[in-house]
Amino acid sequence: MFSTKEFFLRHPVFGLEAFRHQGTRHGLSSTALTERVKYALERGRLKLLAKGLYAVVPQGSEARRFAPDRFLVAAGLSDDAVLAYHSALELLGFAHSVHRDVYYLTAKRRKDLRLPDGRVRTLLPPKSLRDRQASHYGVETRERLGVKVRVTGPERTLVDCFAVPRYAGGLEEVMESGRAIAVLDLEVLGTYLDLLGERRLFAVLGFFLEQQARRLFVPPAFLERLERKRPVSKIYLDKHQRGGRLVRRWNLVVPERWLTGREVGERV
Repeated sequence: MFSTKEFFLRHPVFGLEAFRHQGTRHGLSSTALTERVKYALERGRLKLLAKGLYAVVPQGSEARRFAPDRFLVAAGLSDDAVLAYHSALELLGFAHSVHRDVYYLTAKRRKDLRLPDGRVRTLLPPKSLRDRQASHYGVETRERLGVKVRVTGPERTLVDCFAVPRYAGGLEEVMESGRAIAVLDLEVLGTYLDLLGERRLFAVLGFFLEQQARRLFVPPAFLERLERKRPVSKIYLDKHQRGGRLVRRWNLVVPERWLTGREVGERV
């Protein structure tokens, strides 16, 4: 027998279609299931977040004041949702700070959803991944408040955040968060860089991993692999900042505050 109460306990945020799917498997009609949702909504047991998306309101809370978990909201907006960028840093436990906005990847475009404490923002996977049908490379499943959600893993998250730092709180946040990562699968990271095919990212990740080589057990051969694919001409680590020192190994101009003292580079 299908229990609405049990479903609500297992799904703090859910879509109407998911509720209907579960109920019809137990012989209930879509109409009857829709009525159950309407009843729970009228009784303040549910809160409507967006068309077809609901949050279960805890006992003793008021629906109008209740703020659902923002990561579960993002995960519930699309059946292919993958939490990414700064949201992935937070979920994986690497973030240097907390951000109000949540980012998720999906093949379906959707307007931003506004919550009382921020926005849930939809982003498409990188075009190079879509072209190669590899949008879910480097994606993992993690648990959030008892619910399984998909999130980019440490390797992909690090690369994605360096690729588009504005979705990760800026380069300062990415550098600080990256230093909190304790383990990386270098083969996954290298393959992901190959899929993206951006020379700038080979240089940026090479610079970062060279600094963290001892801590993350990065062998010289892996750094050499990245070095071979660096840009031919010099580029800036921070596209919006001029000045710094040129680290020749990576053809990368780096702000002096991010140099450890071991790098030798001419002032630009």
